[in-house]
Amino acid sequence: MSTTLTHSGLPAGLKPFELLDILAKLRADLGLRDEDLTYLRSLFRLSRAEDFLPGRICAVWERVAGLADRMNFHIRRVTRIETRLEQRGLILRTGAANGRRFGRRGDDGRIVSAGGVNFAPLINRAAELLARIRQTSVAAERLKEDRNQLNDLIREIRGLDVPEALSAAREAFPRLRPSEVRDAGRMNALIDALEAILTEFSPAPGQTVEAAPPDNSVRPNTDRKEKIETCRRQASVMITPAQVLTLANEDLREMIAIYAEAAGETYLPSLPTISLAARERARMLGISCMEWDVARDQLGELRTVLCLLITDRNSVRMGRFAVRNPAAAFVGLARKTTRGDAVIAALIAELRNSTVGVTSHDR
Repeated sequence: MSTTLTHSGLPAGLKPFELLDILAKLRADLGLRDEDLTYLRSLFRLSRAEDFLPGRICAVWERVAGLADRMNFHIRRVTRIETRLEQRGLILRTGAANGRRFGRRGDDGRIVSAGGVNFAPLINRAAELLARIRQTSVAAERLKEDRNQLNDLIREIRGLDVPEALSAAREAFPRLRPSEVRDAGRMNALIDALEAILTEFSPAPGQTVEAAPPDNSVRPNTDRKEKIETCRRQASVMITPAQVLTLANEDLREMIAIYAEAAGETYLPSLPTISLAARERARMLGISCMEWDVARDQLGELRTVLCLLITDRNSVRMGRFAVRNPAAAFVGLARKTTRGDAVIAALIAELRNSTVGVTSHDR
């Protein structure tokens, strides 16, 4: 193996030991241990700052036994560390055929040749590692902002003092502890669900609560039509046909594909096509045409499809969301959705968490 492996140099402004700080921050991503960082720090002390300049050789050729003595490690431990770092693409071991390590510097102090531990792979990856650190910092900051937003939504939902709203929130997020959420995709899904719940149970803009009339003998308003018109909340579930395809199980997607091909919709099926396919899938699950039509008349096509989608996926799941009777589950979910979107919004959010992600561009 060549003993004159040179490197491209560190990014401008980055010092050698700052590179070790970057490795320490990325240790989990890179699969490093404390002993790996201790080893690298010890070897960096044996190198010179000019070894990290572009076009130079940066290597250490001290024997494994000597390195073990320096760090108070066993020789086999040093060998394991070097093997791990080489597998991670951070160092390259060079040397003579018999494993002997050697090196020589010229009169100007440059390393002319070296057989030992070469840091060219690590130095050449410095720009990549630095960019990863910055991306990680940005992602962490965004996650912190999203967590604060989730906290605010939970606080606002509690402030409504509406038991149904809090119950719907717990359907989507049982423990209501944003600090436990680490995944950005799940965080976004929870924010969507709680925003929908907050919108549904919040008073309409400009709406105020009227004071009770002073005369206790005034008869209450029992007109059913007026109560429905004034109390029914506006729909808040937002979902696209692309997201329906993402959340649907394999059987429903196959049915949608068949109907889409028949309709000549080669790119993205329309909602009417999805609705026809969902109706056919509903019949396969034991949901009668009459039950489907009643739900569609009450909820519209999209929400009926969502009720079927949720029922269909939960019919093959285990745990608290599993259903044994898809037809009964569909009818029950449609009945709850008639009273508002909180339940379906919460279940869609939970379904997103259990499905391979709904990407942001699908929204």
